[in-house]
Amino acid sequence: RYHPGKAMLVVRRAGRTVFARGNGVDPMQPTLVASLSKPITGACVATLVRDKKLSFVTRLRDAMSGFFRHYGKPADRRLEQVTVEQLLVHRSGLIGNEGDDPIDRVGKGPSKRGYLAAARAVLGQYLQKLHLIRSPGTQYSYSNTGYEVLSAMIEERTGRSYEDYCRDAVFGKLGIAEPKLHPDWRMLAGAGGWSVPGPDYLAFLDIFNPSNPFLGDQVKSWIDHSQTKWTPENQDRWYSLGINVRAGAGRWTVSHGGILHSQGVGAAGRPTTASIVTHAYRAADGTAVFIALEWSPTAVEALNELRREIGEAHKYVKALP
Repeated sequence: RYHPGKAMLVVRRAGRTVFARGNGVDPMQPTLVASLSKPITGACVATLVRDKKLSFVTRLRDAMSGFFRHYGKPADRRLEQVTVEQLLVHRSGLIGNEGDDPIDRVGKGPSKRGYLAAARAVLGQYLQKLHLIRSPGTQYSYSNTGYEVLSAMIEERTGRSYEDYCRDAVFGKLGIAEPKLHPDWRMLAGAGGWSVPGPDYLAFLDIFNPSNPFLGDQVKSWIDHSQTKWTPENQDRWYSLGINVRAGAGRWTVSHGGILHSQGVGAAGRPTTASIVTHAYRAADGTAVFIALEWSPTAVEALNELRREIGEAHKYVKALP
């Protein structure tokens, strides 16, 4: 029924890749992962909390004081009161994607360089005009801008570029060498700019195994606490460290999806298009799946059907051959 021009499927189990297949693309090569970048940003923030350089309740007035001195105070001073955890769980009060977040238009700016623009400068310009649409800490609203703010915060707290810090503090510590920000879509940074091979992305998701020491006890406790703090009406599913968490089949099953269908100007100065639909999950038993399809009007429908079929098959897998 579906005939995507490019597609890949990768499966990991028991700490190793057990299946990798691509149609029109090599599943072992890096691919733009879109919003699957958010768990990477969440993990970078976690290293700062784990290492006592930040806390989940640190306010932006403290976490980004240098940023505000350089670019000026935000148009809505309530933004200074927003906490790290409110950004992580999409409850900062920023306009969300469903509200047609205008940061994409700001990114294009007078230079017409699209997503090649420097993320910090774009964000500084944006926050000079932005007004929150609700009080911080209240309603959930999925926000790419919130993860751009977290990217800038990571740079301020570490004195390094967002990419360099995350590559060292997360991927480097995990022995994963390939991931990097896509050269044509760097402005998306921690919201959607990473390019990662499917097998490497699934290896990264192993940090969400509660027995893995990478996140540290304080961060893991915060993930558990978020189950009831933010979603008391739906306690079996919640959003935490840049990722969806489910508790029904073990301590944590984690997942995230992404869609990016945008045009910009590439690193070579020519028009470029990002056209990808992605999904990745890690079940509580360690089985993990990465899916990426070339965007089309039916790509999301095709991906969701594939997810359902894989989920059904997973129920019957008891051991590896």
